[in-house]
This record gives sequence, structure tokens and C-alpha cells, in this order.
Amino acid sequence: MKPLLPVVAVLAFAFGNAALAAQPVDDVPPAGVPQSANERAGLPDLKAINRPAAEVSSKVEINQPRLPSYHETSSNGTEITEYRDKGKPVEINVKSNFGTRYQMTAPLDTAPAVRDNGRASTRLPSVHLTY
Repeated sequence: MKPLLPVVAVLAFAFGNAALAAQPVDDVPPAGVPQSANERAGLPDLKAINRPAAEVSSKVEINQPRLPSYHETSSNGTEITEYRDKGKPVEINVKSNFGTRYQMTAPLDTAPAVRDNGRASTRLPSVHLTY
């Protein structure tokens, strides 16, 4: 079995080279077609390979209307509006029909965390009275 090993290796090498030689060669472009410097040097055409320049597909609207995430008007005229903007603390605005309005202050820490119901809330209302 050992004397056949070099013969098998030589045959595999010979057939491998024959298979590589049988692969088609890149077509040579006609002489009248203009070529870039890279193509004349035998390198591929980089303009055909590279992707086209990126195009802007999204735009930012600065004066976009702010939509509330929650809005309720009760029967006595009290209006509650909640805004949940990305990256900002929740903002709650309350207006009553008596002219009283208040806003909840922003929390000191805006990192997401599980609420401990045993602790009092650190958000306090700031009251505005008009008379």
C-alpha cells in the first residue's frame, strides 16, 4: 500500500493542474475600447467593482409636531396629557377647568430600572395658579 502513495499523489497533482488550466481566461477587450490605467496594467476595473456613492435617504424634520402618548379629558374639565419622547423623561401636564395647571418634575436618574413600590416617588408636581 505504501508504494502506491507516491503514484496517487503524482496523479492527483497532474489532474489538479489540468483542471486549473482548463478554466476560462478573462476575455480581452477589443483594442478600440478605452481602458483605465489599472486595466492596462492587468488589474480589474475598480469603477465597475466599487459601489456607487451613498445617497441620503432620510431627513430630520426639526419642527415636527409633538404628539402625546396619552391624553384624557375628564367630565369635570381636567385635561391630562403625557409625552414619552425618546431619550427624555416622561412629561405629564395636567390642566383643570379652574385655571390650575401643574407638571411633574423630571426624575434625577433617567436610567431604566424596576420601580420599588415601597419607596416614595421622587417626582413632585410643580403647581401654577392663576387668579
